[in-house]
Amino acid sequence: MTSPNAAPPAPRAASTPAASLALAAIGLASAAVVALAALASFRVGLASDVVAANAPRTLLAAGAGALLALAGALRQLGGRERPLRELALFAAAVGAAAGGFAAAGAARETALAAFALGAAAGAAAGVGLVRLLDRPSRGTNFGAAALLAAGVAAAAVVGSYARAADPRVAAAVAWLLGDLGGASLASGGALAGAALLLTCLAARAAAQGAAAPAAQGWAAAALSPLALGLALGAVGLLAFAGSLVPRAVRALARDARPAGFVAASAAAGAATVVALDAVPRLLVGGYDFPWNVAAGMVALPAFLGWNRARLRRDAGRAHPALEWAERAVIAALTLAAAAIALFFAQVVRSAT
Repeated sequence: MTSPNAAPPAPRAASTPAASLALAAIGLASAAVVALAALASFRVGLASDVVAANAPRTLLAAGAGALLALAGALRQLGGRERPLRELALFAAAVGAAAGGFAAAGAARETALAAFALGAAAGAAAGVGLVRLLDRPSRGTNFGAAALLAAGVAAAAVVGSYARAADPRVAAAVAWLLGDLGGASLASGGALAGAALLLTCLAARAAAQGAAAPAAQGWAAAALSPLALGLALGAVGLLAFAGSLVPRAVRALARDARPAGFVAASAAAGAATVVALDAVPRLLVGGYDFPWNVAAGMVALPAFLGWNRARLRRDAGRAHPALEWAERAVIAALTLAAAAIALFFAQVVRSAT
């Protein structure tokens, strides 16, 4: 029995009708995208054959996207999301790819071992430089923006020349930049199942957050790193899915309940990675080009712009020179993203 003087349990946060409608729309649209990707094919054949051929890659992409977005959503709910920490995920990806490939090229006879050491050093250097160049109190992410602009360019060069290197190094580079080429029905099914299980656990913990804040804190502390680790181990560093998708969901359904926000973020993350993998391959006849580099390049200006606004809100305005330099770097990244979009449009036209 409870004491008559005991405080009543905290009420659950109400979700507005607009937020509920937005969550439902996100869920339905995400399910439609995944279903269409499973049915889409550049070859003509029976629907059952097409689904069987697409299932491994679709399941792996959906599982990875859901886990990455789930990890990002839990970081938001648990208060563990920090602007420069999110930038460090991008820096780790591009630093590891560039450092690993450079080390492998310098030591041809022991390319794989050199690649591993170079990738570790490159990731550590990228994260360290982001933290050194930018402080939250400065109100700017100019240093990180410049570093990531150079890093993404290096990663694009690495992705272009990786196929000519040692096949093992090429596979490792592809994984660092994000790769779905090694999908199988077993790996795809296992990752999708893990994503579904962790999403259910996280949504349940988030639903109890108002009455039991410890449950929500546990989800952010334990489930978020687990989801991120599973996704990175399976497909590599696709930082944009975990950094941008939950923010887009939050913007569309600002007053949603935490449980709905978690579930919708996972669904949208699955649909995002599935679409980014399926649509380019469908347009160019199944050719597997590094779409992940292009997606990261397109995502960086949006992320840096959001990060800049948040840093200004939390720390105030930075030095005018730094702010102008940061705008210039973000504008350069935006132009580079537009150039990449035009390049892929030309690839599609030449293939069709």
